[in-house]
Amino acid sequence: MTLRPVPAHWFELVTTREELASVLDALARTGAVQLETFSRSAEALFPEGVRDELSAYNDLAKDYRTYWPEPEQMAPARMPEPDKVVAEGVKTLKAWAEEADPTIADLEELNNRKRELKRLHGLLAGAEEPLPDLSRLGTTGPELSARVYLLPANMQALSVPERVLHKRIETESGEYLLAMGRDADMRSLDDQLRAQKARPVPIPDDLPSSVSEAAEAIKDRLAQLDKQINETQHKLDSLSTEYDLASVIGRIELISWMVSHAEEVSASADLAWVTGWTTAEDRASFCEPLTEKGLRCLVDFPEPPSKAEAPTLLRNPPWARAFETITQLLGSPGRDEADPSILLAIFAPVMFGYMFGDVGHGAVLLIAGLILRRKMPVFTLLVPGGIMAMVFGVLYGDVFTRKDIIEPLWLHPLEAPIEILIGAIVIGVVVLVTGLFLNAAQAHWRGAARTWWLRECGLLVAYGALLVAIFWQPALWVALFGVIWFVLGEAILEPSAPISATLRGMGSLLESGLQLIVNTVSFARVGAFALAHAGLSVAVAQVAAAAGGIGFWIVLFIGNVIIILLEGLIVSIQTTRLLLFEFFVRFLKGEGRMFTPLTPPQTNTNTDGGTR
Repeated sequence: MTLRPVPAHWFELVTTREELASVLDALARTGAVQLETFSRSAEALFPEGVRDELSAYNDLAKDYRTYWPEPEQMAPARMPEPDKVVAEGVKTLKAWAEEADPTIADLEELNNRKRELKRLHGLLAGAEEPLPDLSRLGTTGPELSARVYLLPANMQALSVPERVLHKRIETESGEYLLAMGRDADMRSLDDQLRAQKARPVPIPDDLPSSVSEAAEAIKDRLAQLDKQINETQHKLDSLSTEYDLASVIGRIELISWMVSHAEEVSASADLAWVTGWTTAEDRASFCEPLTEKGLRCLVDFPEPPSKAEAPTLLRNPPWARAFETITQLLGSPGRDEADPSILLAIFAPVMFGYMFGDVGHGAVLLIAGLILRRKMPVFTLLVPGGIMAMVFGVLYGDVFTRKDIIEPLWLHPLEAPIEILIGAIVIGVVVLVTGLFLNAAQAHWRGAARTWWLRECGLLVAYGALLVAIFWQPALWVALFGVIWFVLGEAILEPSAPISATLRGMGSLLESGLQLIVNTVSFARVGAFALAHAGLSVAVAQVAAAAGGIGFWIVLFIGNVIIILLEGLIVSIQTTRLLLFEFFVRFLKGEGRMFTPLTPPQTNTNTDGGTR
């Protein structure tokens, strides 16, 4: 645990071309390596023909990916001559495609028929009103024609020709349109429905006239279709096994992944150099995942190339990692900048809870954070925010806007608004002084301690003395001493032009001092929002009491929902704004590089919406 980001280590690894695929895969799966090259004369890692073959593979994938199996092996122990591997793989895939095309066509036809019958079954089984004899619709002609459509959910108004008989029927599976008319009129209706992506529902000629019998007949046909689809799919799977498609695709996908990182790897006739940054602390921890897979690991941790900027890592305890999201809003901290995530884990919940103090509201946010954080990690921030809202709710005596459930341990905000505003400014002073001390630490890290002691330290002394002078006026003399300290320090830092440096120091001090004062007063908004929250809670409680009876609970529920959603969002924005523009501005520039680990190759070749 440290307030200072940790720079990654530069590494240089030598491996054979044959083992390169497995080495890169093993390193990617550690999440501890970021590839980066430096100038080295070397051959191209892959011949130009590989990219052409991969292009042919991608063309095949566009048409057949849905019907391919999952790759069985993404990182073979050895990968000799990858250009030949891809060429042979593409040849195998083309041979498979030629033999599989008739089976795929049969499978698509069966699935199309199944979809059509399912739409028809949805109409027959789900209609809540009597249906006409659909068997007659399927035998109209030659002057008349009939249609059945499943309408889209966002269907717009239709301009149905006057001579077309039509009826719209609601079912659980959607809304259907039955229409009958002359061919010319029906073609006009077809164009409108096609433009709105309505789905036609063909009517079989041999459909029974009874609706219940027709539904049962369609159900039997669907069962037969499922059996045919399974048989056809099994035939396609057997063909894939015969051509060993899973292994072929796995090898090609791995080489495609390697080619995408080819610019980050250098090579000679027999060897490959893998270079970049790692979070591993030593050779032993770096090589462990390679040696476990029987791979050789010849690695060195030399000094980084000149002008190379090491990416930084944020090393925070688990309870503070969610707040790294706020830290990185301004950019990644550099190696000589502070990582304030641990401090944010204290400041942000306290400020949020101060403005949103209510035991019930905090409990809702706590539960929401615990439930939603698995889907979206950013919602983890609701957990500490909710806890502190509950803590301040106990201090304020608020539970779901009601003040008659518990007694406040401190005060009711509306009964002591001055104390609430003063407390908010005290929080702001602590935050700002912390920022000034972090600026001092950064100055020492980058070797500028003398500059800080001669100049910025005077500003810190003057600011602290002004705050003390509110209660003890003689502290103003200390504030004056801090002003002189800052101005003289500016002159000492520039002995060649002391007068201009002094004038510049006075201007800089005036600007920085006013900014600090404005930042301090800005934190009064924390108290203002606490008062606004309390006022809105009182309003909801009073309206609920006036409603009486069941209306009391309805108004109380709706009012609390509005407060949680609306004020919760506003308070979150205000907390983030104060941290970004009042706290971060004191020390953080976000000039570092974020560590971006090499990601392993993906293993899923199937896409959603396919038949498998």
